[in-house]
Amino acid sequence: MLDKPLALLTRALNGLAAALFIVMTALVCLQVFYRYVLNSPLTGSEEAARAILIYIVLLGSAVAVGNRSHMAIDYFCNRFPAPLRKLASLLYLLAIAAIALLFMVKGSELAQRTMMQTTPALQIPKGLIVCAFPLGGALMLLYALAAVLPRTCTGKEPSASLKQEYLS
Repeated sequence: MLDKPLALLTRALNGLAAALFIVMTALVCLQVFYRYVLNSPLTGSEEAARAILIYIVLLGSAVAVGNRSHMAIDYFCNRFPAPLRKLASLLYLLAIAAIALLFMVKGSELAQRTMMQTTPALQIPKGLIVCAFPLGGALMLLYALAAVLPRTCTGKEPSASLKQEYLS
């Protein structure tokens, strides 16, 4: 039921992260060129690259939750009997959901507190940068719930095609 919308969201997030990565790389290259070749550094390029990197990391983390490609120690889990493997997988997703909720709640609080502060070079509200945390947390929670709900409601694993659709 959620396979196609999640696959579409994942493709969009992958595209956005790729575009942000290209922009960040271009900013850093321009910064180096202007600083060392033209002897006149760009104002705000380092700040912008840092802010973009924060968004790339948090959007990428959400996609990694959807792909189930976050770091995990599966050496032991693969040796568990099937019921324990399912329990370990469920605990893994619940831990991800708890962290995502923490990102959402504390990230929202911090974003509100820092919205009136501006960055030194770009003069944008710091809260806009911090908004990456509640956004990333909400997306992580969505992906974690999408993986947990089919298991708890139907007792079945999420469709195998879902992971393939995420990767394409």
